[in-house]
Amino acid sequence: MKEKRKFKRLPQKSKLLYKFLKYSPEGTELKEAQYKDVGGGGILFETEEEIPIGTLLKIEFDLQGWHKYYPGFFKFDQTSISEPITVVAQVVRVEEIEKNKKYEIGVKFVNIDESYREGVINFIEANFGKKEG
Repeated sequence: MKEKRKFKRLPQKSKLLYKFLKYSPEGTELKEAQYKDVGGGGILFETEEEIPIGTLLKIEFDLQGWHKYYPGFFKFDQTSISEPITVVAQVVRVEEIEKNKKYEIGVKFVNIDESYREGVINFIEANFGKKEG
């Protein structure tokens, strides 16, 4: 079967924060989840709630060390803690992994600073195939 992804995915376990992007004040608080892998085009995470396909989310995640691969003119302080990446993403896949308790949510980035995307891609290329943890 031919791989449909445009970007490589790096298995990575870390926390992320997400919130629903909608015009109603209800349900817009930040929620925490655990992501499982990340690529230049999206991220896969686990949550305790089912999120419908097509839903737009604001996501903040940290990819420890990605800032070393940031291509922009402004360089992050190499001694500081890694800056989180903030994106707008759309849910493209939902899989129930534990009945009514746990879901895998696959999202694609629909709004990401392109230099951040390039930094993520460069980080993944540099770390692809390395042992996790």
